[in-house]
Amino acid sequence: MGRPYQDVTHHLAKSKTQFSLNGHRFTVQLAGQFNNRKEYDIVRASSSKTPQLNLSISTLSEDISWEHPSWHNLQGTVGVAAMQQDNAYAGRYFIPNYQSNTWGAYVLEKWARHRWELQAGARYDNKHISTNRLLSGGSSFDQYDFQFSTFAGSVHAAFKPGNHWKINSALSLSQRAPHVNELLSNGIHHGTATYEEGDINLHPEKGINLSLGVQWHNEANTLSAEVDVYHNRIDDFIYRQPVPEEPVLTIAGAFPKIRYQQADASLTGLDLSVVVRPRQSLEWTSRASLLRARNRQIGDWLTQMPADRFSTALAYNFRDHKKLLGSYVSVEWQQVLEQTRIPDESQGKVDYKVPPAAYALINLHASTTIPLTARMPVTVSIGVRNLLNKVYRDYLNSMRYFADEMGRNIYLRLKLPITSRQ
Repeated sequence: MGRPYQDVTHHLAKSKTQFSLNGHRFTVQLAGQFNNRKEYDIVRASSSKTPQLNLSISTLSEDISWEHPSWHNLQGTVGVAAMQQDNAYAGRYFIPNYQSNTWGAYVLEKWARHRWELQAGARYDNKHISTNRLLSGGSSFDQYDFQFSTFAGSVHAAFKPGNHWKINSALSLSQRAPHVNELLSNGIHHGTATYEEGDINLHPEKGINLSLGVQWHNEANTLSAEVDVYHNRIDDFIYRQPVPEEPVLTIAGAFPKIRYQQADASLTGLDLSVVVRPRQSLEWTSRASLLRARNRQIGDWLTQMPADRFSTALAYNFRDHKKLLGSYVSVEWQQVLEQTRIPDESQGKVDYKVPPAAYALINLHASTTIPLTARMPVTVSIGVRNLLNKVYRDYLNSMRYFADEMGRNIYLRLKLPITSRQ
């Protein structure tokens, strides 16, 4: 295989055990995952088979939860979770060797009566990261220890004023600890074709999130609509900032430098969907997603935020037969506008390239389920993304600095469930 390329493998083992005792349900879930990524760069010796970066991550996780029986319309779950992670690398530096240990506990309670549904929850997490990385020259190690404690809490309320309406509202306080790559990355990330630079002084994000949603459908359920609005006020928001004045030159070429930074931010958005079913076999769906993201510290737009996008899809559902179930075909039109809400560049460039132009895609999809036996339904799907082979670039993909997005893509999927006999 010609260079450059990546060789990625994932191994996952997972077990889930549930048992009940006097109406109490207990769940124990254990998982182990091993990921290995080898990155092969351009080298002078064509016979070389050694990767320039050999990165492996081993992860173990344990989750235990207790769901108590219903009491005065109250249902709830209490749980604890832990995760241990070990990262090792050989070759070119990207992120250091590290060991991460995380544990947390949470509680979630739900109450429902008549037209009301209430839900409240809280979670505490503690993360410890121990790292070491080679200093310049490779003769000694630079060691770091990070300790983060984060808390999250939320309250959600839903009210049905009538048979056709539902109103949802939520308030949450949340914190997020920085990831290792945000703290200590300092190298080429071939997955994004960028040179990433972390910051060891990052603090946990702290956010206050408000949301309000309204759902409606008519008596015949041939027309339904849903709108959700939200406002997130996040202090110490961690984001990826391009550094145009500092591109990194390597034997493989020039890479854009991306630096992890923090700022106080506000993110306000709206999601809208409308579904029309003029007949049982026909369904038309339209969606819109809008976001306005501001850097409150400098009173300007945040970089690397998604542009407004819209989509509409028409699906035809076939009648079920003995050998074919849930069959349908659909065509979708997807429109993404040009991102015009970008930071001001009057005092200097803040990105390597201006946002790409707006684009529209047409996608096709068809699916059917074949019941080989009563317990063995096989789902076959085929589809085409970017049917017209449109040439475009997406603002959120850092590959846009170098290349267009994928052209016409034809895919075939086969879904075969594996179940045990009762």
